[in-house]
Amino acid sequence: MKTSLRILLALFLFQIATPLCRATDIVTIYDKFKKDAITAPNPEYPMKSKNLGYQGQGIYRLLVNEKTGAADEVKVLKSTGHRELDATAVMTLFNWKFRPGAVKQRDVLIIFHLTGWTRGLH
Repeated sequence: MKTSLRILLALFLFQIATPLCRATDIVTIYDKFKKDAITAPNPEYPMKSKNLGYQGQGIYRLLVNEKTGAADEVKVLKSTGHRELDATAVMTLFNWKFRPGAVKQRDVLIIFHLTGWTRGLH
């Protein structure tokens, strides 16, 4: 009897200590911004930003090399308000590649959004 009570108590404490619902991260880049792109990956939501609940939308300008189609420069036109999200967006946009000569510059809207909630241990 004592063993089963200990097991029930351990299960109860484990359930309290674990999150009831996990936050779902969504990074949105609309297809119109990816037009003429050969490679256009979405940024990954930084784990630290997700845990801290950082969200926002930023606008970034890609200056594209006409000969190679690669992004030579990425400028932050409107910040998300969080350095980590902006840095992730900029680093990912450097991986975009377009058909050579198709694009000189492209402004891209990236939305970082969380749904749900977490209950973490402190």
